[in-house]
Amino acid sequence: LRTQPIPERLLPLVHQQLDALATQQYIWQGQAWPGQAIEWIIEDPEHDGEDGEQTEQNWNTTLRLTLPRLGSVEAQLHLTPAGVALRLRTDDTATMSALDARAAELASALEAANLKLTGLVVERQHD
Repeated sequence: LRTQPIPERLLPLVHQQLDALATQQYIWQGQAWPGQAIEWIIEDPEHDGEDGEQTEQNWNTTLRLTLPRLGSVEAQLHLTPAGVALRLRTDDTATMSALDARAAELASALEAANLKLTGLVVERQHD
């Protein structure tokens, strides 16, 4: 089997894919809808423990976006078999209050989707 060299124009893409595999972290930047930029970071969970046994699946992801009414918001989600824990960050005090005020509503919506809210923290993004 003869392999061909990678075309020069594809080298940056190949390096990016190799970096993602090495760090087990994937980043996507794009638009959630027209004019709404979003950054999505996915951390690939470890599938095997040190001795090769299956470990409990824990999944982490982060979303960053700027919303018309709430401003800049970062949401970190930690998903386990027990449910989901959320850490919401913003620089705006009014947004922090609004997110805190709707926590029970969020928990109810997640329960309706058969997903338990195991923790919620709303905090200032930059101290």
